[in-house]
Amino acid sequence: MYDEWYLQQLNKINDSDSSQWEIFGLQYRTDASTLAAAERIASQDVLAWVIDQRPKKPISGTRTRETRPAGLQLLFTRHRDHESCEIKPWFMSFPKQTFRQISETMMLPPSYCFLRTNAGGSGDFAKYSTFDEDGSISTLAFVIRVPHSPRLKAKAIWSIAVSWSARTGTTSGLFEGLSNDDIDCVTSYTSAKIKQSTHPLFFPAMLLDILTSLYVQHRKEIERALFLLEDPTGISRGSRKTNAWQWNYDLFRETTTHCNTIYTNLVYLERRLDFTVKLSNFILESLKFCEDQHVYQGQNSIPQGVNFNQTGKQIEEAVQNARNFAASQLHQTMCLQKRSQALTTVIYTIITQKDSRTNVKISKAVKVDSTSMTAIAFLGIVFLPAMLVASMFSMSMFDFSSPSNSSQSSTSTSTTTSVVNSNFWMYWAVTIPLTLIIVLAWKLWMGRTRDKDKNGRNEYLRTERLNSYQKQVNESMEKDTPYYLEQEALEGFFWKGEENV
Repeated sequence: MYDEWYLQQLNKINDSDSSQWEIFGLQYRTDASTLAAAERIASQDVLAWVIDQRPKKPISGTRTRETRPAGLQLLFTRHRDHESCEIKPWFMSFPKQTFRQISETMMLPPSYCFLRTNAGGSGDFAKYSTFDEDGSISTLAFVIRVPHSPRLKAKAIWSIAVSWSARTGTTSGLFEGLSNDDIDCVTSYTSAKIKQSTHPLFFPAMLLDILTSLYVQHRKEIERALFLLEDPTGISRGSRKTNAWQWNYDLFRETTTHCNTIYTNLVYLERRLDFTVKLSNFILESLKFCEDQHVYQGQNSIPQGVNFNQTGKQIEEAVQNARNFAASQLHQTMCLQKRSQALTTVIYTIITQKDSRTNVKISKAVKVDSTSMTAIAFLGIVFLPAMLVASMFSMSMFDFSSPSNSSQSSTSTSTTTSVVNSNFWMYWAVTIPLTLIIVLAWKLWMGRTRDKDKNGRNEYLRTERLNSYQKQVNESMEKDTPYYLEQEALEGFFWKGEENV
């Protein structure tokens, strides 16, 4: 896109309370002996601090009054709650107009706000060059948006925009989302490589080193947590003792949750390390671009005693080493993902086998007890309709009063025999169809009632939870606050224990 389009995207940035943000400034000039510590700057004084960084004396061999010695001018910004709360990326630490003025003064790329807002999950990096009338490089600028948060236990937005002036040799930049330890790390790194700090690729290479060291800590913590879960299941190296067969339901549920959490963290770590490898290639390509464009030749702004060609080779070597190390860490992360999947499979297999054993025991017990229950049920179905029919029609099944010989006199002793009632067939004609109809109607009615109650209730619960969750998310996104919806508010929408279903 073009610059004007990016500047129009700045209107979509939300203005937030400046008192919620902390701002620090770091500056260095080649005419100074050491790098000064970062100083806290009030939000209303930031623009003045940026503008007031003027040269105290011109560079030897130049005549322009506005030329200043090569050096650094960095701003660090962060939200006060950046380590405890996830901050929306479309909330800036400066008002829109102030940020526009700061960006123009420091010659930052107009695309910074767009990438900061929209590249949080994927990450991105970009290079922008401007040329003089004679075709030589006048300004090199870089924007780097780190994917996700580089901290394992803090949701920080790391984004950086730097510009290097070929006329003055000065690097100006904005670095967001850093904690106190991160600022100290940047200061120490810059002090240790102060002779390389005026190189246009110094800060991208520094960010690469810092990210690589942080991601190594991520991998070590995740790998340790994975080993602690592998050991009880007997699939880790060592004694291979397991007590997983004695776990109860709550322990299985907790372990499964930990396994899924570890796998999710490994997926994010894979994305971060992949970004690191690609950032390394991007820096190497930019170094090659500077060499091909002869950026370092004929620049009066290069401080005395600094060889940019030599510095570029040193940075290139460091970047190549960081890329190789990040690639190795990426491969190790992918191996950890496979181990995590294997652990999850083992846990599910143990649960399945335990359930199978339990089901076998239950089936045996049910098979033993089902004989009497089946007999009772069968007798009830067969005799109850028959008894109902007999009682309703007052039917006598047998006639014991019928005489055996009708020719005998009434005074003689008569003998009787059991004779089936002549209407006995009517009893069976009514009883048998009635019994079959009752059994069939009962089975159909019970089956339909169970399915309807189960599906209706579950669908109602899912719909209610989803609607409630979506409502809270929409309210959070529409609120004029830099905070996302708190994690505690999300609990219980999609997972409910069996006791609540």
